[in-house]
Amino acid sequence: MNLGRHVMMASVIVSSALMGCASPKSYLGASFPKVTFEDVQKRDAPLHLRLAVEFQRNGQHFSKGDIPLRDYATRIFRESGVISPIDMLSPGDEKEEGTVKVVLNNIADSGTVAAETARTGFPLWMVGKTITDAYEMSMSITTRGKTISRSGIKHAFHTAIGNIDIPDHLQPFPSDEAFGRMLRQMIVKALIDMQKSGEL
Repeated sequence: MNLGRHVMMASVIVSSALMGCASPKSYLGASFPKVTFEDVQKRDAPLHLRLAVEFQRNGQHFSKGDIPLRDYATRIFRESGVISPIDMLSPGDEKEEGTVKVVLNNIADSGTVAAETARTGFPLWMVGKTITDAYEMSMSITTRGKTISRSGIKHAFHTAIGNIDIPDHLQPFPSDEAFGRMLRQMIVKALIDMQKSGEL
Protein backbone atom coordinates (compact mmCIF):
# COMPACT_ATOMS: atom_id res chain seq x y z
CA MET A 1 0.00 0.00 0.00
CA ASN A 2 1.34 3.41 -0.92
CA LEU A 3 0.55 5.41 2.24
CA GLY A 4 1.80 8.67 0.77
CA ARG A 5 -0.61 8.43 -2.15
CA HIS A 6 -3.58 7.77 0.17
CA VAL A 7 -2.65 10.71 2.39
CA MET A 8 -2.43 12.95 -0.67
CA MET A 9 -5.84 11.81 -1.95
CA ALA A 10 -7.41 12.35 1.47
CA SER A 11 -5.93 15.84 1.57
CA VAL A 12 -7.41 16.65 -1.83
CA ILE A 13 -10.85 15.35 -0.77
CA VAL A 14 -10.83 17.36 2.47
CA SER A 15 -9.68 20.51 0.65
CA SER A 16 -12.43 20.09 -1.96
CA ALA A 17 -15.03 19.64 0.76
CA LEU A 18 -13.83 22.75 2.56
CA MET A 19 -13.85 24.78 -0.64
CA GLY A 20 -17.40 23.61 -1.30
CA CYS A 21 -18.41 25.09 2.05
CA ALA A 22 -16.53 28.25 1.16
CA SER A 23 -18.86 29.52 -1.59
CA PRO A 24 -19.70 33.00 -0.37
CA LYS A 25 -23.33 33.76 0.43
CA SER A 26 -24.72 37.24 0.97
CA TYR A 27 -27.74 38.72 2.69
CA LEU A 28 -29.16 42.23 3.04
CA GLY A 29 -28.81 44.20 6.24
CA ALA A 30 -31.81 43.32 8.38
CA SER A 31 -31.99 46.70 10.12
CA PHE A 32 -33.19 48.46 6.95
CA PRO A 33 -36.89 48.44 5.94
CA LYS A 34 -37.70 46.11 3.05
CA VAL A 35 -39.50 47.63 0.06
CA THR A 36 -40.68 46.16 -3.25
CA PHE A 37 -41.79 47.42 -6.65
CA GLU A 38 -45.38 46.83 -5.50
CA ASP A 39 -44.90 49.72 -3.05
CA VAL A 40 -44.24 52.12 -5.93
CA GLN A 41 -47.08 53.81 -7.80
CA LYS A 42 -46.41 53.19 -11.50
CA ARG A 43 -47.04 56.00 -13.95
CA ASP A 44 -49.20 55.61 -17.05
CA ALA A 45 -46.40 57.30 -18.96
CA PRO A 46 -43.02 56.92 -17.21
CA LEU A 47 -40.80 60.01 -17.18
CA HIS A 48 -38.10 59.95 -19.87
CA LEU A 49 -35.10 61.14 -17.88
CA ARG A 50 -31.44 61.16 -18.83
CA LEU A 51 -29.54 59.05 -16.30
CA ALA A 52 -26.26 60.17 -14.74
CA VAL A 53 -24.41 58.16 -12.11
CA GLU A 54 -21.35 58.50 -9.92
CA PHE A 55 -19.85 55.68 -7.90
CA GLN A 56 -17.70 56.67 -4.94
CA ARG A 57 -15.47 54.94 -2.43
CA ASN A 58 -15.25 56.74 0.88
CA GLY A 59 -16.46 59.93 -0.78
CA GLN A 60 -13.98 59.86 -3.69
CA HIS A 61 -15.08 59.21 -7.26
CA PHE A 62 -14.21 55.63 -8.31
CA SER A 63 -14.81 55.58 -12.06
CA LYS A 64 -14.60 51.78 -12.43
CA GLY A 65 -17.82 51.53 -10.47
CA ASP A 66 -19.77 53.88 -12.75
CA ILE A 67 -20.57 51.31 -15.45
CA PRO A 68 -22.06 48.60 -13.21
CA LEU A 69 -23.93 51.27 -11.24
CA ARG A 70 -25.37 52.68 -14.48
CA ASP A 71 -26.38 49.22 -15.72
CA TYR A 72 -28.11 48.21 -12.49
CA ALA A 73 -29.80 51.60 -12.04
CA THR A 74 -31.14 51.52 -15.62
CA ARG A 75 -32.79 48.13 -15.05
CA ILE A 76 -34.21 49.15 -11.67
CA PHE A 77 -35.73 52.38 -12.97
CA ARG A 78 -37.31 50.56 -15.91
CA GLU A 79 -38.80 47.92 -13.63
CA SER A 80 -40.16 50.60 -11.30
CA GLY A 81 -42.59 51.90 -13.92
CA VAL A 82 -41.86 55.47 -12.81
CA ILE A 83 -38.83 56.42 -14.90
CA SER A 84 -37.76 55.34 -18.38
CA PRO A 85 -34.04 56.14 -18.22
CA ILE A 86 -32.00 57.50 -21.11
CA ASP A 87 -28.30 56.75 -20.70
CA MET A 88 -26.13 59.85 -20.33
CA LEU A 89 -23.72 58.35 -22.88
CA SER A 90 -26.33 57.68 -25.58
CA PRO A 91 -27.15 60.12 -28.41
CA GLY A 92 -29.79 62.69 -27.54
CA ASP A 93 -32.38 61.40 -30.01
CA GLU A 94 -34.95 60.34 -27.42
CA LYS A 95 -37.53 62.67 -25.96
CA GLU A 96 -36.12 63.98 -22.69
CA GLU A 97 -38.17 65.34 -19.82
CA GLY A 98 -35.26 66.00 -17.49
CA THR A 99 -32.51 64.17 -15.65
CA VAL A 100 -32.08 61.70 -12.83
CA LYS A 101 -28.76 61.40 -11.01
CA VAL A 102 -27.67 58.64 -8.64
CA VAL A 103 -24.56 59.04 -6.47
CA LEU A 104 -23.60 55.90 -4.54
CA ASN A 105 -20.85 55.99 -1.92
CA ASN A 106 -19.26 52.71 -0.80
CA ILE A 107 -18.08 53.21 2.76
CA ALA A 108 -15.27 50.69 2.49
CA ASP A 109 -12.49 49.40 4.69
CA SER A 110 -10.07 48.03 2.12
CA GLY A 111 -7.79 46.57 4.78
CA THR A 112 -10.33 44.29 6.41
CA VAL A 113 -9.73 41.15 4.36
CA ALA A 114 -5.95 41.50 4.22
CA ALA A 115 -5.70 42.21 7.94
CA GLU A 116 -7.86 39.26 8.88
CA THR A 117 -5.90 36.86 6.67
CA ALA A 118 -2.60 38.12 8.06
CA ARG A 119 -3.79 37.84 11.66
CA THR A 120 -4.87 34.23 11.39
CA GLY A 121 -2.34 33.00 8.87
CA PHE A 122 -5.15 31.23 6.98
CA PRO A 123 -7.35 32.34 4.07
CA LEU A 124 -10.80 33.56 5.10
CA TRP A 125 -12.63 30.61 3.49
CA MET A 126 -10.93 28.35 6.04
CA VAL A 127 -11.35 30.62 9.06
CA GLY A 128 -14.85 31.96 8.40
CA LYS A 129 -15.65 35.64 8.29
CA THR A 130 -18.57 37.97 7.61
CA ILE A 131 -17.70 41.05 5.57
CA THR A 132 -20.03 44.04 5.46
CA ASP A 133 -20.34 46.40 2.49
CA ALA A 134 -22.04 49.62 3.59
CA TYR A 135 -23.39 52.19 1.14
CA GLU A 136 -25.00 55.63 1.18
CA MET A 137 -26.95 57.01 -1.76
CA SER A 138 -28.27 60.35 -2.93
CA MET A 139 -30.70 60.70 -5.82
CA SER A 140 -32.03 63.79 -7.55
CA ILE A 141 -34.62 64.26 -10.29
CA THR A 142 -34.89 67.45 -12.33
CA THR A 143 -37.99 67.80 -14.50
CA ARG A 144 -40.45 70.51 -15.46
CA GLY A 145 -38.27 73.23 -13.99
CA LYS A 146 -37.91 71.78 -10.50
CA THR A 147 -35.49 69.49 -8.71
CA ILE A 148 -36.37 66.98 -6.01
CA SER A 149 -33.76 65.02 -4.14
CA ARG A 150 -33.15 62.51 -1.40
CA SER A 151 -29.83 61.96 0.35
CA GLY A 152 -28.47 59.88 3.19
CA ILE A 153 -30.25 56.71 2.04
CA LYS A 154 -28.26 53.93 3.68
CA HIS A 155 -28.10 50.21 3.18
CA ALA A 156 -25.64 47.34 3.47
CA PHE A 157 -25.14 43.75 2.54
CA HIS A 158 -23.16 41.12 4.36
CA THR A 159 -21.14 38.31 2.79
CA ALA A 160 -20.41 35.14 4.74
CA ILE A 161 -17.13 33.53 3.72
CA GLY A 162 -16.22 30.08 4.95
CA ASN A 163 -17.74 28.26 7.90
CA ILE A 164 -20.25 30.91 8.96
CA ASP A 165 -23.89 30.29 9.86
CA ILE A 166 -26.43 32.77 8.49
CA PRO A 167 -29.40 33.40 10.82
CA ASP A 168 -32.51 31.42 9.80
CA HIS A 169 -34.71 34.53 9.46
CA LEU A 170 -32.46 36.01 6.76
CA GLN A 171 -32.62 35.05 3.09
CA PRO A 172 -29.17 34.22 1.71
CA PHE A 173 -28.42 34.46 -2.00
CA PRO A 174 -25.36 34.18 -4.27
CA SER A 175 -22.86 36.95 -3.61
CA ASP A 176 -22.92 38.19 -7.20
CA GLU A 177 -26.55 39.26 -6.68
CA ALA A 178 -25.89 41.30 -3.54
CA PHE A 179 -25.11 44.68 -5.09
CA GLY A 180 -28.13 44.69 -7.40
CA ARG A 181 -30.53 43.62 -4.65
CA MET A 182 -29.26 46.28 -2.30
CA LEU A 183 -29.34 49.06 -4.92
CA ARG A 184 -32.92 48.13 -5.80
CA GLN A 185 -33.94 48.64 -2.19
CA MET A 186 -32.27 52.06 -2.08
CA ILE A 187 -33.70 53.39 -5.35
CA VAL A 188 -37.19 52.08 -4.63
CA LYS A 189 -37.11 53.68 -1.17
CA ALA A 190 -36.15 57.05 -2.71
CA LEU A 191 -38.98 56.81 -5.27
CA ILE A 192 -41.51 55.89 -2.57
CA ASP A 193 -40.43 58.84 -0.41
CA MET A 194 -40.73 61.24 -3.34
CA GLN A 195 -44.19 59.92 -4.20
CA LYS A 196 -45.47 60.02 -0.63
CA SER A 197 -44.40 63.67 -0.34
CA GLY A 198 -46.28 64.49 -3.53
CA GLU A 199 -43.13 65.73 -5.26
CA LEU A 200 -43.02 62.95 -7.84
